[in-house]
Amino acid sequence: MGALKELELIDVPVVEELSVPSLEKLVLIQMPSLQSCNGITASPPLQFSNSQVDQTEWVSSLCELKIHDCSNLVLPWPIPLVSYLSIKEVSAFPTLVIKQRKFTIKYSELSEMDGRIFPFHNLKSITSMRLENCPNLIYNWSEAFSQLIALKHLDISKCPSLLQRHVMSEFLHENTTPDTNYLVPSLKSLKIFSSGISGRWLTRTLPHLPSLEDFELRKCPQIKFLLISQSTGEATSSLASAETTSARDGQLLKMPCNLLRSLKRLCIYDCPDLEFCGGNGGFGGYTSLVELQIYGCPKLLSSPANEMDISLLPTSIQELWIGDLPSFFSPEGLSFLKRLWLSSSQDLKSLQLHSCTALEDLNIWGRQQLGVLEGLQGLSLLRRLNIEMNPELFAAWALKLQEQEQSGNQVGLFPPSLIELEISNLEGSIHPCFFSCLHSLTRLELGDSPELVTLQLGYCTALESLTIYDCKSLASIEGLQSIRNLRRLTTRDSPGVTPCLQLVSQQEGASGIWSRLEVLCTDGASVLTTSLCKHLTSLQSLVFWSRFNDDEPMVSLTEEQERALQLLTSLQQLEFSNHHYLESLPANLRSLDSLEALHINGCRSIRRLPEMGLPPLLTCLNLIGCSKELCLQGKMAQTEKLMVYTA
Repeated sequence: MGALKELELIDVPVVEELSVPSLEKLVLIQMPSLQSCNGITASPPLQFSNSQVDQTEWVSSLCELKIHDCSNLVLPWPIPLVSYLSIKEVSAFPTLVIKQRKFTIKYSELSEMDGRIFPFHNLKSITSMRLENCPNLIYNWSEAFSQLIALKHLDISKCPSLLQRHVMSEFLHENTTPDTNYLVPSLKSLKIFSSGISGRWLTRTLPHLPSLEDFELRKCPQIKFLLISQSTGEATSSLASAETTSARDGQLLKMPCNLLRSLKRLCIYDCPDLEFCGGNGGFGGYTSLVELQIYGCPKLLSSPANEMDISLLPTSIQELWIGDLPSFFSPEGLSFLKRLWLSSSQDLKSLQLHSCTALEDLNIWGRQQLGVLEGLQGLSLLRRLNIEMNPELFAAWALKLQEQEQSGNQVGLFPPSLIELEISNLEGSIHPCFFSCLHSLTRLELGDSPELVTLQLGYCTALESLTIYDCKSLASIEGLQSIRNLRRLTTRDSPGVTPCLQLVSQQEGASGIWSRLEVLCTDGASVLTTSLCKHLTSLQSLVFWSRFNDDEPMVSLTEEQERALQLLTSLQQLEFSNHHYLESLPANLRSLDSLEALHINGCRSIRRLPEMGLPPLLTCLNLIGCSKELCLQGKMAQTEKLMVYTA
């Protein structure tokens, strides 16, 4: 046993006590009877102890420790120091993970973190720490954290009792001036989600983080007032006044002036009562801020007239995510803005984009009442557009196209620079020139348009990827024959698409349309016809998804479909996903000489592999969520060349 370096015990239900020598790797999984794990005389021994001995000496050989589903095993504190640690489902012990210098803690009983429980002096190399689902954790920021000299990322999630106002009052009274013992100079990212954290505590903490670049505050409704300090002494009187008001005690967050120069990313979500206190220019002083996200904070950027106050935004901003917009929005003065996300703005009716000359990525979601969108066609640098249409905007654009047609000035709706377009909620028969000027478009995704009847793609001659989903009424696609470089086609819950593909495949020059297609994803086997498959000479991947609320589920391939499948001589990957009624795989699967990977996901009615066997070049067989019979056959088919994965 002296030469043993690795030990893995999995599903050994009878072992109650374990003694092991000095190891480099120990894995214990599904050992419900195991109660203790002790070291033996080998030096240095592996044992879990409450001793204050320096752990770097007595576990120096251990590099990897994994203990899962050992419900009766008792592990005293503190934990051993290892480069990879994973402890889950162990009695009276938290979920702990240390991987690639990242430390994650989940424990409902955890109420305090200090050196008696966690060996902070042995975690000096940790760069990331996450506290998650610790409802009883009251206070964690102690002198011990100053020992984490390499800590760059701190994530606090779902700790509702953490740093509440009544818990912190005594601490704050005793620490009215910054204490450098608690300084964390390396911390670059602080993320707080759904926690009872006090704004007053954050006010005292943020000045201790001189390198902070990324700050997220999510679902902290107890923080209601935000004050931006433009200089060391500025706004002191406002802060003092706010703190003397008992109603605001713990509700005020003062952002220190040191963040004006270091902060690059700021996200504030779901703080419905948060508003600026003191009216001192908002985020305008953050000259280094590159990304700003504000959602679920309707009061934060609104003026008394319920309009967006653009002066509250920094001119340095390049990426802006914002919701709860008023009826009119015109992001003027943001000359560096490259990416803009607008969402959950039900009152938004007019959007002016003329001044956003640097914009490259635009996203508009949320079923707003937007009826006026000006300046879009003039955005010469715009590369990607994701837009959720509504009846008002659809009608306005249809009228605009009619006016252009009548005047003979067909400039279109979109900028010619677009290469990616995602659009939803189209309806009826769209204007033939709806996609005009999109000669450079390489990717089009069209979905959530159950009322859409016709589609004209003749202008999209450079298209390489086309996705159509949830277009149940779509019956006609014009202009497919103009697309000669299509490499990926995805269609789902749009039954009218397949007949359109079949029609084009029977026309003259069909080979030029389909010969470059490499990936085909669809929800029905009806696409497998000789007229279409004979043109798919470059197809490498074929995926069959299930159709939602399918009245005619796939049970097996017909003889014609089997013959068409054999025409796909370049096919390397085949997938059937969530076809619950599919009873058998293609009988002639073995004849697919080029097939390398076969994925069967959620097809529980398949009981066996094809009797004729598997393709000769198959190297990967995935059976996920399948019947026990099929998984057993798959395991029996595994060879040195063929890897089989089951779950």
